[in-house]
Amino acid sequence: MIFERVLRLIYPAVPLCVACGKAFTSDYPLAFCRDCLDRIPFVTKPVCSHCDRPRRGGETEPCRECQSEPRAYEQAMAVAVYAGYLRELLHTAKYSFRPDLARGLGTILAVWAENETRLEEVEVVVPVPLHPQKLATRGYNQAELMAEPLAAVLRRPLSTDVLQRVKPTVSQSKLSRRERQENTAGAFLVSNCPTVAGKKVLLVDDIRTTGYTLSAAARALLIAGACGVKVLTLAVGVNFE
Repeated sequence: MIFERVLRLIYPAVPLCVACGKAFTSDYPLAFCRDCLDRIPFVTKPVCSHCDRPRRGGETEPCRECQSEPRAYEQAMAVAVYAGYLRELLHTAKYSFRPDLARGLGTILAVWAENETRLEEVEVVVPVPLHPQKLATRGYNQAELMAEPLAAVLRRPLSTDVLQRVKPTVSQSKLSRRERQENTAGAFLVSNCPTVAGKKVLLVDDIRTTGYTLSAAARALLIAGACGVKVLTLAVGVNFE
């Protein structure tokens, strides 16, 4: 037993990809092998200057949605498109009891954030919470697990007890835009205002589609005294104009 421990110190175990289980090496603290990373549809320019949603034709000005329906957050950022392999990974992380996969997806956020200048003013990282009923059913909050490696890289505090979801919202996936807005209205409150008062907050979640959930959460943080809220999600839904 002692020999095995010494051996591991001299020859560290080769990491296994959290998605496919294959052994791999990487220059970055990523939980995914190169083959799996190559299957993820990362966001590429051109994108909306306000929400990072991919656009066609080289347009970078605020998209029609950002112009017509402002959100409570000042900037939304996204790493990849909610499609294909990434959609499968996120679904598995949420519904197949894979907290390891959720945390692994957070390493992608962390590596992406290392040189992201839009995050320089962030003072505190807040994951979007689950309602207690859903948390008890799922066993963990995937947004919180994804935010852990991100906060570590940013060297910012991760506050998991500030924002609370007080309204048991239903799944947004099959709702219309108006129904989504009504579903998330009044869903959040802040229980520890001093933690965010006067600070720039980074709100973290796994997926952004219409942005109504994140906007409702951002509004609660602003009411509690936050001086600004930015949003970062691993995935963003695409709706080309």
